Amino acid sequence: MALFELLSLIPFYLLGSFPTGKLVARSQGVAIEQHGSGNVGATNVARVVGKKAGIITLLGDVSKGFLGVGLAGLLFDSPFVSYAGLALVLGHCFSLPGMKGGKGVATALGVLLGLRVWLGLFAALSFAITFKATRYVSVSSVTAALLIPALALLTELPDHLVFSLAAIALVIVLRHRPNIQRLIVGKEPKFGEKVAADN
Repeated sequence: MALFELLSLIPFYLLGSFPTGKLVARSQGVAIEQHGSGNVGATNVARVVGKKAGIITLLGDVSKGFLGVGLAGLLFDSPFVSYAGLALVLGHCFSLPGMKGGKGVATALGVLLGLRVWLGLFAALSFAITFKATRYVSVSSVTAALLIPALALLTELPDHLVFSLAAIALVIVLRHRPNIQRLIVGKEPKFGEKVAADN
């Protein structure tokens, strides 16, 4: 990838860093980083602020992934669009200093819908089936994330796309390490249960 293209990824990283959950919670007078798990994603916002706030956060995070990929597609060719999707997720998960990032699941869903609609629908279906069976958001998120690059390989999608999807899956798994550790010791809360601060 040329230096120009690498530099061109920066705006997509910044867009991914947009703190949807933090702003939604703040509009309700809540500093979301100081409550629940401390995460700025839709799950923690829903637990702490309410389901409506969680849905708004979810839609906002999905939208920045979807719109970001759409913008990249208007300006650049296919390989760059894949990397822009990765940059969006990295921006959400590893935001600028002073901005706490999320776990990347909703933004990744938006990216998938923008790259290939059927990939996004498959991810959403995988999440829904696993969530119905377990009631664990973390398990559902990690399961969906890992299935996507495997599906991309099986359907022989371009290498650059497989690479980006595998990298996104790895980021999501790494961001869920605390959840995985709690699952191992039986302390991971199911959706709807209260969660103690872990940040």
